[in-house]
Amino acid sequence: MIEYTKCSSNNECVEIIKNAVRNKELTIIFGKCTVDYQGRAASKLTEGERFVIIKQDGAIIIHRPIGYSPVNWQPSTSVIEVVERDDRVVLTAIRNKPREIVWVYFSEIYGIIHGKLVDQGEFVMYMDEHEIRDILYENPELIEKGLRIIEKEKPIGNGYADLFGIDKNNVPVIIEIKRISASRDAVLQLFNYVKIYENKTGVKPRGILVAPNFTSSAIESIHKLGLEYKEINLQLLWKYKKAREIRHGTLLEFLAKKK
Repeated sequence: MIEYTKCSSNNECVEIIKNAVRNKELTIIFGKCTVDYQGRAASKLTEGERFVIIKQDGAIIIHRPIGYSPVNWQPSTSVIEVVERDDRVVLTAIRNKPREIVWVYFSEIYGIIHGKLVDQGEFVMYMDEHEIRDILYENPELIEKGLRIIEKEKPIGNGYADLFGIDKNNVPVIIEIKRISASRDAVLQLFNYVKIYENKTGVKPRGILVAPNFTSSAIESIHKLGLEYKEINLQLLWKYKKAREIRHGTLLEFLAKKK
């Protein structure tokens, strides 16, 4: 059930948001706010009318009224706190690993939408993992600058790592790719490849899991196991795919004319 509330006071807003977060509800807050961020960098967003989305897994997205990209976000949170302070509603979102904090200071809240949603549908863009792998093989900078891919489908133990390469510091890199949301199982699969390679060669490689998005348990496991992750944009990869098909078609036409 989805509810809309227009708060009569800051205290009421605080209680509604607290309860929604506690119950892991999707929460959308419309209002006038400023935003501070501190973590790997620091930023400040001066006052404006925006809406803040707190997703059921704790992810937070802050949007302006125009454009599709968020102006600030927190992909996962360890703690979300909401209090009233100095006639403002203050929302604090803390992420422990890496340590990042987002503060949202609402001088006015216009309304709050909250409730539970269920979505078990699979997002399908017509690209399979092999196509994604081949695009990343040809364009390793989409994963990381300075990365050189040496091998596709590298045998490791009883399995095959999608990509194997060397980073700019000459450290081996094992890359696993998922075309849909990466789960904890994908993390454990990558970790297994990393340990097998390390035990066999005596060299510790980096392990990078590549996917369009990640479950919260996957991100938690990545941090615990000392791995890394890279979020890919499927729409961008789709453009690379179409360009690749055009180049391939042009080459075939050229070869046909030569016959």
